[in-house]
Order: sequence, then C-alpha cells, then structure tokens
Amino acid sequence: MGGFIEPNIHPVLVHFTYALGTSAALAYVAGLLVLAGRWRDSLRPAADWMLALAALAVLATIAAGFQAYYSVAHDAPSHEAMTTHRNWAVPTGLALLALAGWRWLRRASSPGPVFAISALAVAGLLTVTAWWGGTIVYKYGLGVQTLPEASGPGHDHDHGGGAGHGDQGTVNSTDDHQDAHGAPPSDTMDGSSASGDGHDHDHTDGAADREMSGTVPAGHDNSDGHHDTKPVSTDEQAILDIMAAIETGWETGDGELFRQNFLDWSGARYFESGGENTGLLDLVENHVEPEKDTIPDLELDFSNIDVQFEGSDFAWAVADTAISGTFSSNGERLERIGKQTVLFRKVAGTWQVIHTHSSSRAPR
Repeated sequence: MGGFIEPNIHPVLVHFTYALGTSAALAYVAGLLVLAGRWRDSLRPAADWMLALAALAVLATIAAGFQAYYSVAHDAPSHEAMTTHRNWAVPTGLALLALAGWRWLRRASSPGPVFAISALAVAGLLTVTAWWGGTIVYKYGLGVQTLPEASGPGHDHDHGGGAGHGDQGTVNSTDDHQDAHGAPPSDTMDGSSASGDGHDHDHTDGAADREMSGTVPAGHDNSDGHHDTKPVSTDEQAILDIMAAIETGWETGDGELFRQNFLDWSGARYFESGGENTGLLDLVENHVEPEKDTIPDLELDFSNIDVQFEGSDFAWAVADTAISGTFSSNGERLERIGKQTVLFRKVAGTWQVIHTHSSSRAPR
C-alpha cells in the first residue's frame, strides 16, 4: 500500500473488527436483558449482522497483520511485542469465526445465554489483542513516521523491495535475512532469478565500527575523525576486525571474508525475505559474491558499535548502519540507515560469527 496508506492498512481494518465484534457481543447480551418487544426484535438481527461483518473484517485484518509483521521495521523489544500481538490475534480471529459459524448454523433460533457469554468472551479476546496492538504503536513507535531509538538488538522483517541487506549472512538465525545490499538477490530459495523481488539486502549493517578499532577501510573518509582509534581489549579488537571484514566483504563482494569469520555447521540457517538460504555456501555464492555487480559503488559503514561479552566465549555487537550506492541496472540511488546486531562465539580460541541480523529503512 506504499504511497496510499503508510505503512500498512492493518491499523484501518482492526477498527472494523474490534468495533463490530464487541458491539455484536453487547447487542446479544442486551437482547437477553430487555423485555420482549420492538427493542429485542431490533437488537438480535442487528447483532447478527455485526457479527457477520466482523467475521469478514477479521479475515482481512489478520491477512494485513501478517503483511505488517513481515514488513514494518522494528527492533528486538518491539519484535517481542509484535509476536505477542500476533499470538493473541490468530486464536482470537479463529474464535470470532467460530462464533459467527455457530450463529449461522443456529440462525433460525434466538441466541441464548451460552451464546451471549461466548460472544462476551470473544469480545474480551479482541480487547486484549487490541491492547497489544496499541502497545506496539504507542509504546514502541512501530509504523510512525519517526522510529524511536532502539533499546535492544536490531531486528528486522523488512522485506520491502530494493534496499537493505539486513541479515548479511545470518548464521543459525531464527528471523528473516534481509539483503543488506538493497539489491535484488541473484538467487532465491526456489532457484529462480530475482529482479527486485522484495529482498532487502541492507548493507546498512555490514561494516564494523572502525572508530573503535582504528581500522579504516580504503576509500573511507576519515576527515571528521569518526574513525579515530580507541583503546580496546584483545577480544574486542578481534570482534571489531571481524565487523570490518564483514563490511569489506559486502562492499567488494569478497565471500572469502565470510568463509573465514562465519561459523558454519550442519543445520545452520540463513533467513531473508520470508525465505531461507541453505547455509553459508548459499549465502556467499548466491548473494555476497554475485550481488557486488548490482551496486558497484556500494559503501557500507558501521558506527557507534557497542560490544558486550557474556562469559569468555560469547559476545555480541550492536551498531548503527548506513549504506549508499547506485544500482547498475537503472541508475537508481540507494540510501539506507539502520541497526545491525552480530552474535559471536569463541571456538578453539577464535571468535566467529554465529548470527547476524539488521533493521534498516530509508532516511527521513
């Protein structure tokens, strides 16, 4: 719905589902409480119509909700809230459809107390679901024009076309791999060739914080001093060097940098745009290496890298990301900003990436 309803039509549809569903429940209860006569005769058919319309609305609402779940940019805390909202919405929608089906089968008779109580229960489920929907908008700022600063690891289901290699090489990831190149991937899961098919290769995540490591890649402008060296521990320096290698790998299409620094094992998974790469080899040979030709002048930068350690063999890094370049196919300019999260494990004395994921969007 880009350009017409931003960022998604789901918030429009939910109001119909909630208003019609709760109003129908209240009308059924009121129909039992009022004395026989014109009011009761009017309430029951009105309740039946509202329930039927709510059942139709909930189908469209859930469909749009899933589209929003996999497209609206978000971070880890808001992702948890989105998932909770989804987990309430699906059974609630099914309960509403079951209630409507029940009423359709018994339409020849008047609804009794059991049906009215069931309708109230569904209205309660709708209320809880709606509360969680409001939480992800008003507390976490999802879908608003200006996203709040992320309070946790970056997370992205952004599968919009054309920009952002969000999940460069997600290893053992349980979320979507968003192509950070912002470039159309050269190969999809079904083996078909993609041309702007919604993969969002967001290189806003690829490059490590050279500012902390003092490692400045060739061609990067350090005139503003943002790559100044800061003292770091040996382990932190090793992680920052890997982050720098990830950036360089995406910019130059050098898949060997990924092979050296990403831990691969049987069953490792890489997700992107709702699909799944079959492993590190698939990621490198079908994305990193061939996609360099898509944006020859790709520039990727990490900043504000925060490295944290959990014990002696586990660490993670969170960074602000930025990507720019020009598509070779049509000359279109690419500009993306976002967040990148990379998880590391120390294996045989060497730090290696076990998961990476990004969230990115066009600058506002």
